[in-house]
Amino acid sequence: MLLPHLIHDTVAALIHDTVTVLPVQDPGPFDDIAPRTPPGFQAIEQIVGYVQWIAGVSIVGLFFGGIVAASAGRLWDHHGSGRLGARMIVGSLALAVLFGLGYTLISQFAGTTAS
Repeated sequence: MLLPHLIHDTVAALIHDTVTVLPVQDPGPFDDIAPRTPPGFQAIEQIVGYVQWIAGVSIVGLFFGGIVAASAGRLWDHHGSGRLGARMIVGSLALAVLFGLGYTLISQFAGTTAS
């Protein structure tokens, strides 16, 4: 264990002796350029909007489909359909929560700036 400590101390001393503090330099030419949106951003934004709309409609459809399946299963005494409908309702509610949280989290991450 003596040799690794000796090597570490020697290298640390050499690095400490050779490292100097550099003076603060002027900002580079790229620091003054404002960020711009890339070309085609509107098309990508439109596609993401369509996907969000489809996901929202699918969640609502799953909820009402679950209500229909659960009601039909209970009405005609078909227990498999009733349980499937109940699972569809609970699943649609969980998806709605995830859909809302996903939008909030992505908006939060997109709104923060690197410092």
